[in-house]
Amino acid sequence: MKDLPGTRLLFDDEGNPFPEPKKNVRKQSNSKMTFEQAAKALKTTHTLSTRKICEILKTYRPWVTKYILPYLDKIYLNSGRKGNTSKSFGMNWVYMMSKILENDEITESAWYKTSDFESLLKRSLSTSTRQTIRVSSTIFINPEDRSPFIIRYNNLQDALQENKNKRYKENSMELFEEKAKLEKQINSLFDEYIGNEIMKKLKKSVSIEEYGISKRTLTEPVKYKMDWNYNKLMAVHDLKGYGGIDELVYRKLFNTGAVKLVFNFVAKNGDIGEKIFYTYDETDEQYRLNDGAPEWAVPYTFFLKYRR
Repeated sequence: MKDLPGTRLLFDDEGNPFPEPKKNVRKQSNSKMTFEQAAKALKTTHTLSTRKICEILKTYRPWVTKYILPYLDKIYLNSGRKGNTSKSFGMNWVYMMSKILENDEITESAWYKTSDFESLLKRSLSTSTRQTIRVSSTIFINPEDRSPFIIRYNNLQDALQENKNKRYKENSMELFEEKAKLEKQINSLFDEYIGNEIMKKLKKSVSIEEYGISKRTLTEPVKYKMDWNYNKLMAVHDLKGYGGIDELVYRKLFNTGAVKLVFNFVAKNGDIGEKIFYTYDETDEQYRLNDGAPEWAVPYTFFLKYRR
């Protein structure tokens, strides 16, 4: 596209330029609201600004303007000015609303209907999948055997810590041999209480810090249904920040049992805008027993099959 004077180049996530936006893209609804009606709407029905939607979807205004805003009912607060002029032509509703509602986040004129946004998200969700779930290792042990296991496990951990303290002072071969023996006993303990064959299957694909295994690509994603909160969506590009590495972010999401949500938003011209987010299922907490045993990120299918 030729960069002519007065032309704004707007690019999507793939670097493709958007068409020049038209002046009247959306019909402005509720333009005849009284100040009192608008104030009530900002507290109840129309609580989202363009900035807030950008924050939720971890993206920029041109993308939101193209894929989201045309489908949302909005109210418009008169700023009391025209164009870029500083001259006032009437009451500044934006300023007055921020003061009356005691909300410093009211800095924009356009406010959008929250229920419309929520409905758009729900119908735009394409897939919801997960690979792993982070749980206490004792979730794979019979409930009546968990206490005896924890006692033996803690005794071995105490002995291992004592061995470590001695090795700070003395690097003897005997202490390193003792360390290896204690670690072997811990591994044998899991085999005894969980089962040798189950542990073999687990180690082939699981991410367990003790074993240093992270086989993200070998764990198949499965369909997953959950109640998700759009205020808690996470995007890889946002999580890695400046100078971060995508792979490290993906590994962390894998090791913490994140759920992957893929959204396909359709613009008025038929273009598809895909957004990929991650979130956590708060119901997973019931499987983290906080009993002192290590937590493992296991394949979700493994969890469903072997949990006790």
